[in-house]
Amino acid sequence: MKKVANKPLKNIQTVKTRRSSTLQNIVLDWFFKNGRDFPWRNTNNVFFILIAESLLRQTQAERVVKPYLNLISKFQDPQSMSQANVIQLREWFHPLGLVRRADRLVETSKILICDFNGKVPDRIEQLKELPGLGEYSSRAVLCLAYNAQVPMVDESSGRLLRRIFNLRSERPAYSDHELLELARKLLPKGLARSFNLGLIDIAAVYCHSKNPGCSPCPLVSLCTYGQDRGV
Repeated sequence: MKKVANKPLKNIQTVKTRRSSTLQNIVLDWFFKNGRDFPWRNTNNVFFILIAESLLRQTQAERVVKPYLNLISKFQDPQSMSQANVIQLREWFHPLGLVRRADRLVETSKILICDFNGKVPDRIEQLKELPGLGEYSSRAVLCLAYNAQVPMVDESSGRLLRRIFNLRSERPAYSDHELLELARKLLPKGLARSFNLGLIDIAAVYCHSKNPGCSPCPLVSLCTYGQDRGV
């Protein structure tokens, strides 16, 4: 196996002058041709996106499609969700292992009614205070629903960026400030949504924690990890 000397990225600003433009173009081109299709990606309804992100926490996207579609067909806004029968929702979610999320969705809807006039806030600190949302999901709501120029870094896309730029950290990707700053600097202006989703999808398809598919990955030519593997 070919060995390449590790060269950690010491200055995040160097991303602007080294690989950012090429990486942006590859990710966007791949996403427009191959991006995964999920129903919550085809709406601008901020409450629907909030529902999706609440369900998606630590859950495979494919498992969320059916409950998401059922929920948005029955509950169109925070007002209707706030009046939902929590016991029935728990029974509905039980086979998916998402029982607690029924309670959180109802609680969140009540907070939106009481504190935000029935609207989903557009500030990250307010979103993070809602039950069932965290750092990543709050950023996802901002980016997907409000087109905010913010990075969305989950564990898979975080692993992809760390491998490309040879970053070392034991912190969760969503709270790694160096990683988030790197992701922010990589965002192409006006295309944050597509770029964020592209990174997530490329990571999901190729950049597995074990046995990654480096050879067919569109970013392998830019990736320190891939080059270390001799791909």
